[in-house]
Amino acid sequence: MRKILYLSAALAAAAAMLCGCAKKTNYADYISEKRYAVYLYEDDAESIKIYCSEKESPFVADGVKGKTTTVTEIYAKLSGEPETVNISGGGITGGEMSYMTVRDCWYLSCGETIEGDSAELTVIKDGAEKTYTLPKAGTGGALTCEQALDCVTEHDRQLFDSLTVNGIFEGEIFVRMIYNGACYYYVGVCGRDSTVHAYLVDGASGRIIAEREHRI
Repeated sequence: MRKILYLSAALAAAAAMLCGCAKKTNYADYISEKRYAVYLYEDDAESIKIYCSEKESPFVADGVKGKTTTVTEIYAKLSGEPETVNISGGGITGGEMSYMTVRDCWYLSCGETIEGDSAELTVIKDGAEKTYTLPKAGTGGALTCEQALDCVTEHDRQLFDSLTVNGIFEGEIFVRMIYNGACYYYVGVCGRDSTVHAYLVDGASGRIIAEREHRI
């Protein structure tokens, strides 16, 4: 009888120890880039995109999450060939945009964020003003960044388990909202060896549309 009691106590202690070691990992804590909102304007001659993100600064894809900051990026393809472009409104200070030859557009980045279902931006091209209304994409029930990540962890549990040691995730995660007629998410899982497992997630259903692996 005494042996049975000792055995029961030992098993209970072992079970308690195992429960204590089984620390639940919140993978959202390891997101080093989260593009959570997109605002869009487009007509036959011009287009403007606004990306609102929380992003590691400086951004380095090395499998280690650094300190993140708020970043709002504005990309504008404008008619004509203006010499100078300034932008204001939308709840941000704005300022002078720079021309990006590689992307053939005007660009501005700032540390403020835009909120609401639309943004009103005033663009000043060589002194001439025009105001644009940019609706927020994905307002019809799209997944959040965290929900899109949950879909990926469920889809490829083996990958996340392989990168998790004692409840600590040995990597960093990129989650970017994309809008192309519908809402999608890019989810990239970067290990310490700079190998990235990338997934394209349907922003409405959470279905994994495509996946690939590459090294940075």
